Amino acid sequence: MILPRNNLPELQTVIGEDESITPPAESSLRLVDGRSAEPATTDSLRPLMEAVLAELRSQRRRHSRVVVKTGGKVLFLRAEDIEWVEAAGNYVRLHVGGDSHLFRESMKNMETRLDGDHFVRIHRSAIVNVNRIRELQPWFHGEYVVILHDGTKLMASRVFSDRLDRLIA
Repeated sequence: MILPRNNLPELQTVIGEDESITPPAESSLRLVDGRSAEPATTDSLRPLMEAVLAELRSQRRRHSRVVVKTGGKVLFLRAEDIEWVEAAGNYVRLHVGGDSHLFRESMKNMETRLDGDHFVRIHRSAIVNVNRIRELQPWFHGEYVVILHDGTKLMASRVFSDRLDRLIA
C-alpha cells in the first residue's frame, strides 16, 4: 500500500480517524531551491523532478540486448555483439558476427536505444560499435573511411564527423 506523504487528511483516512497523527516538528534542515534562499515548494521543484525522471527513463531505454524476430524464431542479441547497424528502408539491418538481421526500427530510435558510449552514428544510414573500429582514414572535406576489424569499409559523412573527432581526441 502506498501512503500519501503530503496530505495529512488523506493519511488520516488511510490510518483511521481514532489514531492521531502529528506533523513532524520544524527541523533545522530544509530543502532549498538553488535559485533562491526560500524553501523549495512542490511547484518549484516539479520541473527539476521531471527532468531527472526523463533522464532516468532515457537511460533505462538503452538496452543491453536487442530482441529480433526472424525466420519464425526470436533472437536475443547482446548489444556489444552488434558490429554495425545499417538503414534498410523502414528497417535496420543489424550486422552481428558475419550474420545480418532485419529489425523493424528507425535509425533515430535505434541510435537512442543503443548506448552512446559504445555506439556512434557515422552516417545517416550507419551506426558503428566503437569497439569494432580498427582504423579511421581521413577522406575529402572532413569525411572518413571507417574500417572495422572484419575488413568492412564504411563511409562516415561530414555531418557526423564531429562524433568521430571526439573519439580521436
